[in-house]
Amino acid sequence: MNAKQKLELTWIGKDQRPRLEPRILIEDREKSHASGLGLPSGNILIHGDNLLGLRAIEPTYSGLVKCIYIDPPYNTGNAFEHYDDGIEHSIWLSLMRDRLVILHHLLSNEGFLCCHIDDSESHYLKAVIDEIFGRDNYLTTLYVQVRYAEKTLKQDMAFHKQIEQVLVYRKSWSAKPNQPVKDAGYEKFCYEIEVKNPHKCINLGGRNVDVYKQGDYKIKEVPGHVDGLKEIWATGSILDGNSSGRFFRDHLQGRITDDGLGVLYRVPGIGDDGHGHRYFTGPQRASATKGKYFQGVPLEKRDNKTSSSAPIENFYDMAGAFGNCRHEGDVDFRSGKNQSRSSK
Repeated sequence: MNAKQKLELTWIGKDQRPRLEPRILIEDREKSHASGLGLPSGNILIHGDNLLGLRAIEPTYSGLVKCIYIDPPYNTGNAFEHYDDGIEHSIWLSLMRDRLVILHHLLSNEGFLCCHIDDSESHYLKAVIDEIFGRDNYLTTLYVQVRYAEKTLKQDMAFHKQIEQVLVYRKSWSAKPNQPVKDAGYEKFCYEIEVKNPHKCINLGGRNVDVYKQGDYKIKEVPGHVDGLKEIWATGSILDGNSSGRFFRDHLQGRITDDGLGVLYRVPGIGDDGHGHRYFTGPQRASATKGKYFQGVPLEKRDNKTSSSAPIENFYDMAGAFGNCRHEGDVDFRSGKNQSRSSK
């Protein structure tokens, strides 16, 4: 009977795994107290092969680490002064696999792995991490700008690499990212509407609707406040999702020939904001069909600000920081973070 097949990346030597005996870490007490405080910080700086170092801490820290950030050699094919970044592809994959397996053991169920890489090996690396962590535990890819467009690495390059990637995985479903929290305040309620006498009054859907021509009303943008109005496009799912959208869909769409362009409608008896009416605008151009409506702060939120979580962004411009990293750490390396990896 054939073994159950699975989706995986294969390479020469994948089944060959190193036999690693447990290692013992030897403390350098002079460096442990280099701060002069004479107290252990709880941090560990390991000098040596990182695979052996991971194996040494695995028995003690297995299942305890909350976040792991790794920045492996990108395997670009270049040879730098302090390390070789051109390892044969299958060897590189085996080296990464062996380390990722231990990293997976070290993570707690609430932990995350972040792997900084570029597109030289990122597609293959993702397939390897998918196999170890499970594809369902892939969360996102963060895209990081690491250099400016005018800062080329080599003049003879056909393509200029400005973006690198961070592959983000969780250990299990128990891991919850810390999302930014934003106050649900009144910032978006930043409009006020002033009206003169209506041009006419019409009955739509059983409501007496006032119609204002251009020049008979003014929509002002002001700092958001509790009595302000929020601008909402009456389009898409909004047309079916609430009473304002449905009213626009059923009674205001297609009224250009009746009322003209750029009119404002004041519809009574709609909304939960205490205003007693809702303002709608029709299309501004003959070729347009969309309109807007203006909603006030709902009554239940007027005196009760709430907070909500926002999505985590997946693009970061860090070109300035990457360019200036050569000034950090009192280590003499030329520009570029790749060369700084030799000090890790």
